[in-house]
Amino acid sequence: MRKYDGFCSYGADSLASVIIDAADSPNIDSIVMDIDSGGGAVDAVPPLVDAINYARKAGKPVVASCDLCASAAYWIASECDSIIANNDISSEFGSIGVMMSFMDMKPYYEKMGFKMHTIYAPESTHKNLPLENALKGEVDGGADYSLLQDEVLSPLAKNFQNTVKKNRNNCLDTNAEGVLNGKMFWAKDAVKVGLADKIGNMSVAIKQAKNLALANKLI
Repeated sequence: MRKYDGFCSYGADSLASVIIDAADSPNIDSIVMDIDSGGGAVDAVPPLVDAINYARKAGKPVVASCDLCASAAYWIASECDSIIANNDISSEFGSIGVMMSFMDMKPYYEKMGFKMHTIYAPESTHKNLPLENALKGEVDGGADYSLLQDEVLSPLAKNFQNTVKKNRNNCLDTNAEGVLNGKMFWAKDAVKVGLADKIGNMSVAIKQAKNLALANKLI
């Protein structure tokens, strides 16, 4: 097992490339991902999921060693063969959910004397409609987020939930309050509800990865 440092300076594509290189190396039999993240943009998930699956298909087990492992970071961890909470003090798991935020600067610029005009072609009646409704505030004088929720956020949230249920199907307690709806769990509770497999430091995670690699060779 070879250790790669400096992941904090890598983007998702760069980190995915490192995982693929490790999967292709004849000198590496397993991979441990050191995860300490509150999540981030959903577009960072696919390249890392693809890389993890590539490694697993190549017979290289992938273990997630996690401190903070939330939202998109948990999506990625759930794709691994095993999830280890690296301590029972600060390790947290969950935040399975989707959100978005944007800044409406129009009132500020209008106060400064600017007027913004947005014009769509008559044939483009649905273009940016969820966002436009949210900006215009068409429901009871308040913002109408319903299309953003129905067409953008909800499909992503359901995909997230279904992916975690599939990846953790043998151990996840889907009846635990909030487990699929954004709640965070400290390490011991995360193990109890199936968001993590055990508590242990990096040495434990490395041993787990080696044991999984050995098991693959014996099959």
